[in-house]
Amino acid sequence: MPLHEYNCRGCGQTFEVLVTAKPAREVQCPGCSSPAVDRLIGLPAAGRVVDGNAATNCRGDGPPCGAPRCGRKG
Repeated sequence: MPLHEYNCRGCGQTFEVLVTAKPAREVQCPGCSSPAVDRLIGLPAAGRVVDGNAATNCRGDGPPCGAPRCGRKG
């Protein structure tokens, strides 16, 4: 579940809201309860590097991930 970052136009506080699968609710500032908020554009998290190699999504329980360093063959 992603976190969305908001900035309150009323008091200037920046805060995050966890987005769930429930129907969207009106986001309010936790500091002043104002509904006048703007959603900020965030960057995705940087990928992890392990032992000098970029991480893959290979969990070991599915087909080979195709990464050059993947030791699992199809």
